[in-house]
This record gives sequence, structure tokens and C-alpha cells, in this order.
Amino acid sequence: MALPRSEKAEDATPLVGRDTELSLIREHVLGSGRAVLLRGPAGIGKTRLMSAAIDELAADAHVLTVKCPEDARGAYEAVRMLFAPLALTEGATAGHPLLRGSARLALPALTRDRTPGRPPADGYAVMQGLYWLTAGFAAERPVVLAVDDLQWCDEASLRWLGFLLRRAEDLPLVLLLSLRIEEETPPAALEEIAGVASCLTLDVRPLTAEGVGALLTHFLGDPPGPALVETCVQITGGTPFLVHLLAGRWKEHSPPPEADDPAPDEGADYSLAARFRIDRLTAEQRAVARAVAVLESEGIETVAALAGTQPEPARRAVEGLRAAGLLRPDSLAYRHDLVRQTVLKAVPHDERARLRERAARLLDDSGRPAEDVAAQLMLLPGTPDPWMATVLRSAALDAEQRGAPAIAGQYLTRALRHDPDDVELLADTARVFAHSDPGTALLRLEHALSLTTDPRTRCRLVLQYTVTSLGVQNSLRAFDLVRETLDRAVGELGDSPADQALRARVEAMVLVSGLDEKATVRQVRERFRDHRPPTGATPDERVLLGMLCALRTLEGRPAADLVPAAQRVLRLGDAGLGGWGALGAGLTLYLADEIEPVDAAFTNLLQYARDRGEAWNCALVSATRAQVRLWAGNVTQALSDAQLAFDLMDRELRVEGAVAAHCALAAVHTQRGEPRRAEDLIAMIRRPRLDQFTLEYHSYLMTRARIRAALGDPEGSLECLLRCGDSLTAAGIGNPVLAPWWFDAALLLAELGRADEGLDVVERVAPSAERWGTARVRGMLQLARGALTEGDPGIDALAAAADLLAATPGRLEHARAEHLLGRRLLQRGDAQDARTHLHRSIDVAVLCGDRLLVDQVRPVLAAAGGRLRRGTRSPADSLSGSERQVAELAATGATNREIAEALFLTQRTVEFHLTGVYRKLGLRGRGQIADVLAGGRGRTGLRTRHEDA
Repeated sequence: MALPRSEKAEDATPLVGRDTELSLIREHVLGSGRAVLLRGPAGIGKTRLMSAAIDELAADAHVLTVKCPEDARGAYEAVRMLFAPLALTEGATAGHPLLRGSARLALPALTRDRTPGRPPADGYAVMQGLYWLTAGFAAERPVVLAVDDLQWCDEASLRWLGFLLRRAEDLPLVLLLSLRIEEETPPAALEEIAGVASCLTLDVRPLTAEGVGALLTHFLGDPPGPALVETCVQITGGTPFLVHLLAGRWKEHSPPPEADDPAPDEGADYSLAARFRIDRLTAEQRAVARAVAVLESEGIETVAALAGTQPEPARRAVEGLRAAGLLRPDSLAYRHDLVRQTVLKAVPHDERARLRERAARLLDDSGRPAEDVAAQLMLLPGTPDPWMATVLRSAALDAEQRGAPAIAGQYLTRALRHDPDDVELLADTARVFAHSDPGTALLRLEHALSLTTDPRTRCRLVLQYTVTSLGVQNSLRAFDLVRETLDRAVGELGDSPADQALRARVEAMVLVSGLDEKATVRQVRERFRDHRPPTGATPDERVLLGMLCALRTLEGRPAADLVPAAQRVLRLGDAGLGGWGALGAGLTLYLADEIEPVDAAFTNLLQYARDRGEAWNCALVSATRAQVRLWAGNVTQALSDAQLAFDLMDRELRVEGAVAAHCALAAVHTQRGEPRRAEDLIAMIRRPRLDQFTLEYHSYLMTRARIRAALGDPEGSLECLLRCGDSLTAAGIGNPVLAPWWFDAALLLAELGRADEGLDVVERVAPSAERWGTARVRGMLQLARGALTEGDPGIDALAAAADLLAATPGRLEHARAEHLLGRRLLQRGDAQDARTHLHRSIDVAVLCGDRLLVDQVRPVLAAAGGRLRRGTRSPADSLSGSERQVAELAATGATNREIAEALFLTQRTVEFHLTGVYRKLGLRGRGQIADVLAGGRGRTGLRTRHEDA
């Protein structure tokens, strides 16, 4: 079926001279093309050409069309108009079959009314929801989405069209778009659409003389002579709309002028409509024409009120405008926007402004949505009146709730003209600009802070400033501000629950901002040296408690002292303030080898973010869980998490300066024996001032060091490791396992025969390792000493290390201990015991997915007279990171769509990866995936079988 189309007014005009364009469109969409962009000046016939293309496609497709209004009325206006025929928001929206799964995330864009208490929608989530809505609609039948006058499309809808087009190759979908070529620079989103490979851009050219002659024949009734055709071409330039207007004038002057008449209609242009049509109107018709031009698609009552007349006279005037060929026969809309623009241009500037202001008041008084009123207000010059500023603020809230902060920012920026020193308005503006233009957001907050001395207002402003700063590496300035504010607020805030909560939030943000960069870590340590931790009775206290746990962890205080408080933060299960409390407590627990509660908490956070379509939070939590799982020796599961985090940061969100996701994936590939791939990933990091950041820099150095070692460059690896140690010391970070540079350095120095240097390194860190006190770090310390000590004392130390590590989550370190112990025993001549420990090393490494170590142990085992009767790899080891994450979800019984929604992929991408999974694992269907994956990993999973000589 072809659903109702909004633009049919020009269909009475025959399509001439466009056979080539239609052929190109037909060829493109029948091939791999997913979009056609028709470009050209006003009146050139883009809409008529689009209509002809729709007619060819409509028989086999659902068709949705929209003509973007020149005075766009808010965020996702074009999207709402496009999907209006589906009646998605009528009645109980939750039950509409097209709004199942992630498609429900589209609702903020589809509804006009603000929902009280609903938080702002995530912009990415809304676009993701609209994609799945379209995908569900296209599952029934191919879909054609036609968007006319793209130059007037609201920014939110335009960004979504680009988002959809990048994923359209997986859908039976065609986008037909038209764009008027303007002198202004087009928005970046428009350029992005035109640059997509599956989009064919067609520049619609003026008609040839033959085409002009055909149009004149249609309009005049008789074929014109060649001279008259040439005259028409000279006057109109071959623009079909002008040919139509000129032919109408000539027809009324029947017979048409002769070719040798002196310059008939010389200088005719778009003002022809005004001279020939509009100037003939009565005063009442002219007033109604102006009102319709200002209000566009409003009802006759509103038009009449703006025109200063009653509805019935206004209806008669409308019929006169239709008879004059100005309005469409079926609506209060102009036949062409050029006619509407001509009507408006004929109104003096000041009078036009008064008309728009009156229109805004009429709409506001009649209870129309704030964004409808704001559309008029945004076109007014000068400073808005108080009531206008109120409307603009309300419109901004509507746009923000729909996940369109950039549009909200435009409304608030205009409202600020009324009072540039309105503190609350400055804060609101900063909030909506935080993601799209954080620099402007910070400037607004700085200005707001300069205007107020109220302690509670300042606290709220600096909290907002700090959160915004963290995304743009501005934490040093944020730290200064939040620390200064806290110092001033201590004596000014009271003891009420609200003030206590506010104080706890500010203290937490001192920690968050101060721990972000190395330069302020010592200041944070000093400030909170004797700080009594809160009980964690409230969510705000738990955020503070979690961040205090992170600080004490960086200091290297005993793990056993920190674990109970960190467990309390995670056990109560609220994130608060962006999840900082959970992340801080998680850092403590996973480094203290309390892996299970951290993994469970991050799994819950990840599911929460997935359900809400929050790609950024999914990436952040996935990267962190990948680090946790790698620390727990689960390389394979870490691969899935790290791949998701990297794909979201790099492919979906296109985040510049991302570090954690790249480091996590590079670290996993290194352990999987793929250091070249890891090196390529680490080379992609482009964070300015990377060496100033507390966590990212040391993670980067550790990852780079292990890559260099895997590539056979021990000196390059040592250089990175020693730099890491020096940096940690300079920053006052004393935790021995946050970035265990000393452990890797000691083992490298042992391999290089530089035992004295290695022992110096170990003894430098030994006190902090003993203080941290976990069994793993004591085992790592023993392992490092054993590797650096010759003879039986070294073997005894290695044996003790292996026993210690076997009882910890440190499976990667345990496998290394068994490897080094077996090699030492072989060197002493004890081949039998050597084989026992080498077998054990391979078993643990296989369980972990540590191919790098397996490849190192195998030749030693062979030298000891041992061999493997079965391979050391599970079939699942051959899966890529993308295949692995798809396979893991398929193993739980998730459908292809559910997998795609969870991983922010398209269904075709999921199908592609599943095909790879079946092929590599030798499976016939998804029912067997779970068994293969379970057999490849886990403490009781795949075991290697050995046969000794």
C-alpha cells in the first residue's frame, strides 16, 4: 500500500525532459543504492521529479512523505510529520507492534507533549529507536521515505536521516530527498548525507528548449512557435515553475505575444508571481494571504484572527486565493513556497515582525505547544520580551526531553538576550550544550558563577561544571573551582538533609576531578588524608564513599581495609552522579580480587544502559568490565567487552581522544598472540596531553610495554615500564597492581640477565605490595623474586609463587609462574617435574585464552620431552571479537534483532557474524553455540591432553 502522501499539488504539471534523471534514479535504487538526493534551485522541478520517482516505487512499497516547513517547529518535526500516517502515538503506544524492543526509544521524538518528570532523552538512543522503528516497518514491505525541501529540515530530523542512511544498506529502504541549493553553507549533517556511498546526488538542471516547448504546449493548448519558445527560455532560464507562471500570464493575454514584440516580460523572475497574482488581490484577500504565509498550516480561525477578520470572510478570501492559483485546493498551504516567500517579502520588515509577534501571541493564548510559538519567536529581531523568554525556555525543555539538546540550545541562547545574567538560564543553556558544544557550556557556567554568591547555587553550578569538564579534559580548572566552592560552603551550608546531600556531592566531585589528572592527585590525598568516610546511608553518601575507596586504592592502603566499604557501595546498587560511586568502588574491589561482585555490578549497569539505548555508557562500562575480566584471566570474555567498547567509541560515537576502549582491546589482542593488531589499535589513540591523566596514561604505557615485549623488543618494553613507574611515583600513586610495571619489568630483566637491576625494581615496590596485601600481589612479588634468583632458592620462590597464585583470580600470573618454574626445573635436569608444571601452565593458559603464553610454553615442554596429544585451542578461539560477542548473546537464546539492539548493530551485521560463527565452529545452527562456548572456557572447561615421552 502507498500511505498518504503530503505533496501532490504539482502533479497536474506534466513531467517533461526528465527521462535521464528518472532512469538514473531507477537504476540506482534497483541496485545497491539506498538514497537519492535531488539538488537544484527553487522552482527547478525537484518535487515533481521526486513525485514521479515515488509513483514508480509505490506499487511495491510503503511510502511516507514529508515536506519540511520553512519555519521548522521544533525538534524532530519532520520525523513526526513523516511517521504521522502510522498513528503510532494514538491510544496505548506501548502496545503498538512497531514500538517493540528498542523501537520504543523513538517515542520522545514522536510525541509533541512533554511528559512531566521524564528526564531528557539520550540523543543517540532516540535515533537508535527511530532506526528500529523504520526497520520494523520495512520488515513488512519495502519502504520509501521521501523528504522534500531538506534545506528546511530541523536539525534533529536531519541528523537522524544521516544516521539512518549509514545503516540503510541492511534494509529494504529507499530515501528520496530534495534540497534547494542556497548560498548559505549547508549543515554538516547535509554534507554527511551527500557523502554516503549509497546516496546518488543528482543536480536537477533547467529544461532544454524542447522541454520548455512541451510545457508551453500543455499550458497554452497549442504548440508554440520556436521564437516564442526561445523567448520563454530567455525569460525563465528553463525553470519549470516560471514557465508555468509565464504561460498562465500569456494565456490570460490570449493570444500569446508575438516573438517580435519588444522584450515581452523583460526581466521576469520570481517576482512575476507578486506582480501578476498578488497585486490583483483585494485588501481582505491580501491580509489573509499574509496571515497564511506567516502561520503556514494553522486553522482558519487562527488565520482569521491574525488577518483581523472573522472566520467566514476569511474562508471566502481563501477561496479567492485558490482561484487565483496561490493556495492548494485541499489545504491552507501555498502552491509553492516561492509564492509564499513573495507574499512575505511584499510586507515591510517592521510590519512583518509585528505579524509574527501577533501570531506568536495567538498561538500561545490558544494553548499551542511551546515549540510552535517558538518557531515564530525565533524569526523576530531584537531582544525577546519576558513572556517570549518564558516560551523559549519551555520550548527548550520540550526539545531536550526529546533528545535534541542542540535545538534546545538555540531556544535558550535566544532567551538569554532577554537577560544575559539570568543564572538559572545560564545553567540550563550550559546543560543542553554540554555534549554538542562543551566549550560554550563551560563559558556559560563560568559566567553564572561570577554572578552569584549563594552557596547552594554555587555548589550546583560547580557540580555541573565538573561533569561537563571531564568530557573535554578540563578537570584541572574544575578541581580548582569545586575545591574553592567547597571551602566556602563548609561554613555556609546547614545541617539539613538537603544541605548534607549537597555537601557530599561536592566532596565527591572534588575527588572525581582531582583524581582525573596526575597533577592534582597529591592535593586530593592531602585534603582527604584524615577524612572520615560516610556511612553510605544515602545515594549521595555512597557516591562519596565509592570515590573515597578509589582514592585509598590509588594510595595503596591495605585492600582488606577498603573492601567492606566498597562492597557496601555496590551492594546497594545505585549509581548516582553518572555512576562514579560504582566505578570507584569497582576499582577497589577488582584490584583487591573481589571479582564476582564487580562483574555482577557492571553487568547490571551494562544492561541498564542497553535498555535505555545509551551507547556512551555502554562503551564506558564495557571497557571497564573488559579490564576487570582481563585481570581475572578471562581473555575471551574480555575480548567481547573490549570489542563492543571500541566499536561504539570508534564506529558509532566517533569519539576523538578515546583511550580506555583502545587500550582494553589492544591488551586482549596481545594476550591472544596478536601484537601487530594491538599495535595498530594503540597507534589510533590521539588524546592531547595523554601523559597527564591518572588512569589512562598508565594503562596506555602498560599496554604499549606488553605489545613491545610480544614483538620481541624488550628494551622498548622496559622503557615504557620504567616510565610508568616513574610517573606513578611522581603522582603519589602507591598501589602496586593498578599498573604493575614492576612485575613485567622484573621478568624482562630476568630474561635479559640483569638480575641486580630487577631486584632493585622489586625491592622498590615490595613495601607497597606487602601493604596492599592480597594473595595475588604477594604471589607476584614472590614470582618476580624467584625469576631473578638463581639456583634452588629461585626455584623454591617460584614454587611458592605458583602455590599462592593458584588460589587467586590471578590465573594469567599463575600460568606464568608454572611456566617459569617448569623451565627452571628443566634447566636443573628435572625433566619429569618440569613437564608437570609446564602442562599445568598450558592448561591454565588455555582456560584463560592466553595464546601468547601457550606459544611460549610449547617449545619448552617439547624440550622437556612432553607433547600435546590434542590441540591447545578451542574452536571458539578462532572467533573474532565481533563474532564472539554475537555468539555469546545467541547462546543465551536472544534473537537476531535482540542481539543487534544490544550491540548497536544492524540485523544483517548480526547475520554476517553468525554465519562466520557457524563456519568456524562447524555448527549447523545456534542451538549448538552454547555448548561450544561453554566447553572452551571456564575453570572447569576445556582441558588439554598431554602425552609425555
